[in-house]
Amino acid sequence: MSLNEKLLITVAPCIPTYMAKNVPGLDLSPQSLAEEIIRSYNAGANILHLHVWDEVGNPSTELDTFKKIISLVRKKTNIIIEGSTGGFNDLTPAQRSTSLQVDIEMASLNPGSVNYDQGVYINSPSDVRYWTETMHEKSIKPDIAIFDSAMISNSMQFTEEGLIEEPYIFTFVLGQQGAMSATAKNLMFLTESVPSGSLNFVARHSSCDINLSIMNMNMGGHARAGFEDSPFYLPGQLAKSNAQLIDRIVRIGREIGREPATTSEARKILGLKKK
Repeated sequence: MSLNEKLLITVAPCIPTYMAKNVPGLDLSPQSLAEEIIRSYNAGANILHLHVWDEVGNPSTELDTFKKIISLVRKKTNIIIEGSTGGFNDLTPAQRSTSLQVDIEMASLNPGSVNYDQGVYINSPSDVRYWTETMHEKSIKPDIAIFDSAMISNSMQFTEEGLIEEPYIFTFVLGQQGAMSATAKNLMFLTESVPSGSLNFVARHSSCDINLSIMNMNMGGHARAGFEDSPFYLPGQLAKSNAQLIDRIVRIGREIGREPATTSEARKILGLKKK
């Protein structure tokens, strides 16, 4: 990580259904979501973390809406698209990773299981290998989601096999009930636990607190924001849009000397291969 490095900013607009119920008047149609993404791009986001949804914003294994959103977004932006391989435990590894069938540059990779609220988010070793090998075959860059420190070592076996190439990308997902708490100490520990030269983002789960994002940017790391992580701008105050959350990250980043990267600069920093 370098304090001189341009800032990478991921927008994660796909709000979970249980959170969406608390946001009055939220429009989750493909057209509305695409417009949110375009506004976030214009505010400074250079990466999009996108889930496979249906027309009304529910998780799906059908790709029609996913492709429609991507098409609308690509008409107006050059944003880097990262597909999610997250999903329900009752889905097969292939169903969990339908986003990998589309022309995308990055994808999230969950390298281990973890408690999630009152349940368990299951990512078995064989499933993780399936996703990793599929990403490698398709030249899709993994963004390794870290909910617990053991997931770092879980992913290292794939770097040793050449299935994940440098620079390694990690997103520290902190604050989820049942996983690592969102503390400065944990962020520092994770940052020091990943290989030298890695890129990392921090996603603060279900909170409007951006102190960890500021800390990460100050250490040379990168940022993520959007309704998927939290729709709140301040305690008790809903954000007007995903773009408002991105705009705040951009403003703070500039105040500490971290100018947002253009998408061309971001692709170079991330080591993305031309398709």
